[in-house]
Amino acid sequence: MTVRIERDNMTVTEYTSRLLPPTFSMAFSPSEGPVRKFSSSVVPCLLLAAVLFPLAGCIAHAPGSGGGGQQIQVKVTSSPVSPASVPVTTPTAASTVQYTASVTGSSNPVTWTIAADPSASTVCTATGTGLGTITNTGANAMTYTAPSTLPVSPCGVVVTATASDNVTTAQALVNVHVVVVVSPQNSTVTQAPETIGQGANLQYTATVIGAPNTPAGQAVNWSASGAGSFDNPLNNNGLYVAQPLTGGTTSVPATITATSQFDPSQTGPASITVQETDPLGKVSNIQQLSASQCPADSAGGLANGTCYSMTVSCDGVADLTTYVKVNNPPAGTTPVGTVLFLIGSGGNGLYDSNPSWTYGYKTVEMVNATYNTVQISFGAPFVSTQPNGWLQGPGGVRRLACRYAAVADWVYNNPGKINATSTASNSAPMCATGNSGGSGALAYAVYQYGLAGTNTTGPQQEFAMIEPTSGPPMTRLDQACVCNNGAMGNADRCSTSSRLPMCFSQSEADIIDPAYQIQGQSSPTLCSNGLSGVDSSQAIRFASDSIDYQPGKAIQIALSKTLVVNMRFGGLDTSHAVPQGETWRTAVTPQPADPLCIDDAPHDIPSALDGATTIANDIIGACH
Repeated sequence: MTVRIERDNMTVTEYTSRLLPPTFSMAFSPSEGPVRKFSSSVVPCLLLAAVLFPLAGCIAHAPGSGGGGQQIQVKVTSSPVSPASVPVTTPTAASTVQYTASVTGSSNPVTWTIAADPSASTVCTATGTGLGTITNTGANAMTYTAPSTLPVSPCGVVVTATASDNVTTAQALVNVHVVVVVSPQNSTVTQAPETIGQGANLQYTATVIGAPNTPAGQAVNWSASGAGSFDNPLNNNGLYVAQPLTGGTTSVPATITATSQFDPSQTGPASITVQETDPLGKVSNIQQLSASQCPADSAGGLANGTCYSMTVSCDGVADLTTYVKVNNPPAGTTPVGTVLFLIGSGGNGLYDSNPSWTYGYKTVEMVNATYNTVQISFGAPFVSTQPNGWLQGPGGVRRLACRYAAVADWVYNNPGKINATSTASNSAPMCATGNSGGSGALAYAVYQYGLAGTNTTGPQQEFAMIEPTSGPPMTRLDQACVCNNGAMGNADRCSTSSRLPMCFSQSEADIIDPAYQIQGQSSPTLCSNGLSGVDSSQAIRFASDSIDYQPGKAIQIALSKTLVVNMRFGGLDTSHAVPQGETWRTAVTPQPADPLCIDDAPHDIPSALDGATTIANDIIGACH
């Protein structure tokens, strides 16, 4: 038998063989390229092809008559070239390789087949369509489509073209691998690449497309370069925590990488930029409610308000319908400014009609005599389906506080919506008060979201004066929810001179738990789990979510020097919001004045008449 090997129409050599039996085949190691098993008629072709051009499809032919007649020759080319490395087919994109067989000595088309590469370091156990599919696109052309799932990655597949004599063949190799997709890639609000405030956290997830849908198949290893790091994967797999900025730096880019454990050669990237402040959200779908939908206060006053519903969108958390009640001063009175009000916990209610308070209406009415008043509600009395208000997760307390900051920013930049007669470009001076959880939302807004911080980029100062009362209770969530360290806060100036523990009570933890839950679910209970002091696995997450996220820094909470800060506590308040709030006061620069104690007031200060009037008088005297 005479075998003739050619490449690019140039004869390489000729061999004659009559000794090998017709059923003989030979397997080659991976280093010998894409040519794998051939019949005895092409063994010399295989040997030379492996040595001289291992990545080319082999040219082979059937035995001739010995008289120099036309011999069948086959050559396979592919795009991408063999050995091709291609991803699996995904739900949105087919993964293909184009193959063409050049045949001489016959006018009949070739037959295409695929099989697992027997010489791969790990032989793919897939069969049939599990190795992919073939679609003939011409007499000697074929499109190979990769499978969507793999038993191993990469899965080596041998593509064979067989001439019409059923003897002459040529082959090429394709390696199919899984694909790692990381989410999020872009902000859900701006659709631009992700940004994150210094010290904040963001939950990443990864999908290994093509791998088994099992814990082992979907497992990845997380890493970050440039800035920040990942929490312990046993505690919070995929939770990225940004580093605080130093040395006057205003932003640092970072690259997030997820490496598949199923196939460590495959990774998925994502980009993120660490900046000075957390990204503000957006307000949209603003609808003015009817007069009947805009309630009077609990004393029957402030019945002439204008109420709006709006959609608040923040990066990485679900949209939330939010409501505001706006009241303008009496006719003929030029407003001195605009004041925002928020109740405690998740802000599910109006300040002037909170059923848990007796005199909240008094505070708003007194301020409304000379100011525009804007009460923010994240639920009641407009709807009953948002019991956790702005604290409804998942996403964590700090990220969810974006909702209040976004509404405050909208109020500041839309003075015409607040007062139809306003010709100003903003609502300055804008001031605010919030009790308990409301004071926490306010503290996040002025610092993490930059509405009265010292940031040089991002939002500029919008608040002129704030009065957090009975808090803020989220100053150190790591000490409030992880209670195995026995942390003590500063002395309570109102009821005792003793330092009080920072750890929450169960009722306080119940308010924080929903910030990490999907609405309608009752787990996980991260803060509650830490109360016993046994579960400290969330310490890094809670530290990142705290208002004071970098307590070791010389200046912990740097606020604008022009921001006026008043603080008030109730003499009957036995909650842990007191030591948390006292700790916030000492962490703030410039440090606020000593808080005034309202001796007969409980935690809900507007429940006491003198508490409600004190808050109003503070605002009237300092909001300028």
